[in-house]
Amino acid sequence: MGCPQSLTWSDPTQTRQDLDHLLDHVTSGCSECGACVRNCAFLQHYGNPAQLARQLQQDEEPALAATLAFSCSLCGLCDTLCPERLSLSALFLQLRRVVVIDQPQILRRFRGLRSYENLGTSKRFTWHALPDGCQTVFFPGCALAGNRPATVWQLYQQLRRQQPTLGLVLDCCTKPSHDLGDQQRFHQRFGQLRDLLLAGGVTTVLTACPNCYEVFRRYGNRLQCHSVYEELARQPALLPGPPATATPARTVTVHDPCVNRQALPVQQAVRQLLQQRGLKIEEMRNSGRTTLCCGEGGCVMASAPQLALKWRDRRAEQAQGRPLVTYCAGCMEFLRPVSNCCHVLDVLLQPAAALDGNLKPVPSLLRYKNRLSLKRRARQQIQAPHAQERPMSDPAARPAATGRQKLVRLAVLALLIGTIVALRASGLFDQFDPQQLRHSIAGYGLWAPLIFMLLYSLAPVFFLPGLPLTLLGGILFGPVWGVVYTLSGATAGASLAFLVARYLGRDWIATKLTGERWQKLDADVARQGWKMVAFTRLIPLFPFNLLNYAFGLTNIRFSHYVLTSAICMAPATVAYIALSSSLTDLLRGTLTTELLVGLVLLVLLALLPLGWKKWQARRQSRP
Repeated sequence: MGCPQSLTWSDPTQTRQDLDHLLDHVTSGCSECGACVRNCAFLQHYGNPAQLARQLQQDEEPALAATLAFSCSLCGLCDTLCPERLSLSALFLQLRRVVVIDQPQILRRFRGLRSYENLGTSKRFTWHALPDGCQTVFFPGCALAGNRPATVWQLYQQLRRQQPTLGLVLDCCTKPSHDLGDQQRFHQRFGQLRDLLLAGGVTTVLTACPNCYEVFRRYGNRLQCHSVYEELARQPALLPGPPATATPARTVTVHDPCVNRQALPVQQAVRQLLQQRGLKIEEMRNSGRTTLCCGEGGCVMASAPQLALKWRDRRAEQAQGRPLVTYCAGCMEFLRPVSNCCHVLDVLLQPAAALDGNLKPVPSLLRYKNRLSLKRRARQQIQAPHAQERPMSDPAARPAATGRQKLVRLAVLALLIGTIVALRASGLFDQFDPQQLRHSIAGYGLWAPLIFMLLYSLAPVFFLPGLPLTLLGGILFGPVWGVVYTLSGATAGASLAFLVARYLGRDWIATKLTGERWQKLDADVARQGWKMVAFTRLIPLFPFNLLNYAFGLTNIRFSHYVLTSAICMAPATVAYIALSSSLTDLLRGTLTTELLVGLVLLVLLALLPLGWKKWQARRQSRP
């Protein structure tokens, strides 16, 4: 389809030069014959390639470039139909790359898709199980693992009977970043995946997703890539299922995903598998090399939904009510609302339910749960000494902050420092005692809890002392609600200070962690940093406000930090609240249960470091 074959990231100047070269090539080479226009909803709306190229060369309006770039589905049909063999899909992909460089804010439009990719490449969702001697891995992709986890597992088990050392890699190929034109992000994330596989001794990748197939084929370098459907067609016994019978054959039609329009062996393998099940195939007008996009290609649904739905309606119209079989889980999801569309693996394993349209679609949230369940199953049942989650993305490979972003961060930092200095100069810190705060907050009546939690959530950000507020929580609200309000405010404040530090300083810290030793330390903190949070929160001797900012500069997950902080701050909070809520009774000469609970908890917390040291010493003395 004319896209680059090497995994390289070009600097902005080179990227623009490549686009200029493609524009010149199309302007001079397009004969304006209309062959591509007659078959493309996008070109029918905006004009033929030569017209668009001249318009882009003459008009420097950023909005025009963005509109054209993200309205093309990058399906490559125009490349196939062009008598001049122009690479038009490469032109629009390159245009996207330039738009992303010049207008990075445009990626906000695709926030949902980028979040989906972020999860797919995160430690939580990834799992690389490489048994001893593993050279080939099964890479099912994100969509199929979410829609059909049981099918993925069954298929892996069948394949492994023929290849005992077959590995299973649950990960994302980051095709969304590629198609969005986010060249640097794709280079970093797919490059990391490829390097991990190569480092593990992997030489061959079996894919079930057409997008993953194309990404590995184009950018895998030394990794060979084959479709699992080719493997199944060569060895039909690998996949159990009902054989062809003497009953009248069902008639189906096949939707070839546009990304695989040039993958003739894959197309033939899918048709062979269906025929082996006794199915009769009637081809649509557009199939194989001239297949139509389902409408989801190129992320167009987020920018030009009217064009995406046009593609989908055309595909459903060509199916003419016949069961529509595809080998892309994404196409299946997008086409299902307007046709009886099913996945080829469903047809092979559950033919009656699939062809009759009785397989219910999987809700989006359940797909995430399915992927986590599949990962858990793989972790428990695959004996792989080299198994691992994908490491967190290399901070050094992140795009550098723009000049405007740096100015904003400096402004926020200056405002924060100025506010802290002003608060100290005003004498507010000296007046920050429970008695004065009690009179101030108690006067708000029913609003007092909200005012209290809001004040506590701001206190850590501005380095205001937290102990007076904690004691005040018990005095104002009693031992039960005092704990609830105080712990909620303290957790919110710790989280807010953490986010401020991460936004202002994490990128700068990451650029300094260039040595292998520092990068390993940073990775260790990301993996086990919650233990450090737990230890420092359980012992109320560490500076609370300073720790919040310090943890924000590390690579620890925000969710781990918040959850661990909330749980491990609870004992000290209960202790202080129990003491402060019983002060009035103590002044009257009454010893309450709350007071005793508070004292016991404080003693236990004070003894915790001593107990920790003894446990560590005993552990190290064991043979």
